[in-house]
Amino acid sequence: MGSQPSVATTAEGAGPRRLFTALFPPPVACAAIDAERQRWAGLPRRLRPAPDRLHVTLQFHDAVTPSQAQAWQAALATLAFEPFDIALVRAELWHAPRGTLAVLRAAPSPALTALRQHTTELAAQAGLPPERRPWKPHLTALRQAEQVQTRPLAAPIRWQVDQVALIWSDLQAQPPRYHRLGAFPGG
Repeated sequence: MGSQPSVATTAEGAGPRRLFTALFPPPVACAAIDAERQRWAGLPRRLRPAPDRLHVTLQFHDAVTPSQAQAWQAALATLAFEPFDIALVRAELWHAPRGTLAVLRAAPSPALTALRQHTTELAAQAGLPPERRPWKPHLTALRQAEQVQTRPLAAPIRWQVDQVALIWSDLQAQPPRYHRLGAFPGG
């Protein structure tokens, strides 16, 4: 899948953590995503997330204990899937409690849906409750997008999914950081 975003491979601290599984696009796809958002009117001064933090989330859990994190990591080590292509096909604005997001929606994909279901089952094996929100496969392309006017994508943005990352989103760090706790390849 190409090089991955720079995230720490170790994590300090023993309290509950915000963990998620994600699919990170390779640099070429990140550049295409950034080029698309540069075409939108009304961009904020600071474009967040940064290209190396762009991802499609499979699962998100807000308060994962260290033992659950270890169990989830061990369960993900058993993950098996065939690499597949993902395509981001349209931009949408979503109004969330913390502001408006500009997202890129993924085209329907049986392989993506199956991977999400499998990783959900592995999270359950680790003792994590199912997520309550319905899953809508997307990539958050821009936060603080209240004034943004998206445009149709010039072309679908595609990449091959060949691994799943387990990430600790450390909001206590300044600036906030992603710590990679594991990468689980398909194939």
